Amino acid sequence: MLDQTRGSDYAIWCVAALLYVFDAAKLLSPRELLLVEARGGRLAAIFSGNPFTLAGRVLEFGPILRPDRGVLLAPWGQPWVPDAALESAIQAVERLRASLLVPRVLASAGFALLFVVGPALTLLLGPNAAVVYTAAVLYPTAFTAIGCLWWQRQRFGLTITHSAWVSVEILLCPAFLPNLVRKITGSHLLQADGAQILSATASADVKKEILARLASRAEELMEAASPDSIEEEQLRSYLGALRRKP
Repeated sequence: MLDQTRGSDYAIWCVAALLYVFDAAKLLSPRELLLVEARGGRLAAIFSGNPFTLAGRVLEFGPILRPDRGVLLAPWGQPWVPDAALESAIQAVERLRASLLVPRVLASAGFALLFVVGPALTLLLGPNAAVVYTAAVLYPTAFTAIGCLWWQRQRFGLTITHSAWVSVEILLCPAFLPNLVRKITGSHLLQADGAQILSATASADVKKEILARLASRAEELMEAASPDSIEEEQLRSYLGALRRKP
């Protein structure tokens, strides 16, 4: 059986991988960034120095090889909120993250089934048997994820519409299951500025790198803005706030 396995036998897993990556993509406005869970309970940012843009929006991806890590959408370039409001935003993030143990396990299980177990069974048993055996475990995992989504919907802070949409996506395309955590966290738009949140939660090296990139992007937008305009004044003030951070 090992000698008979051909490259084309893995086509279904390649298609699943493409669908998974496509689903992990985010189109952001120029003044948004993705905060991603990092080691030690900290946050980092997905913010390219030279981003790929599509129709005026920035294309970014969640951590493809870490389906257990969520991403949060945050604005940047806004006035920074008082310490009490910042602490409230950070606590809301921590509560959400603490609720994600089961979705993390289910997303990781879906990832392992599709991109480890499935190809391994294809090598050992052939594509037909691999699809049958993988689906026999994958679909119950997807139904469990849907049940968890609805059971814990309020704890996850999801609307009925969003929960229904995610349920349909996972049911019709189980390749979206590994993005379960990001589908939950990505629906939350943080009320505090992303750079301010990173300044309070990120490690020193991550904070330094991302704040430098944000400052560079703010300078670019200032050059493109009309002189003495409100936007130019806001960006100048924001740039000053970034540079004052240690």
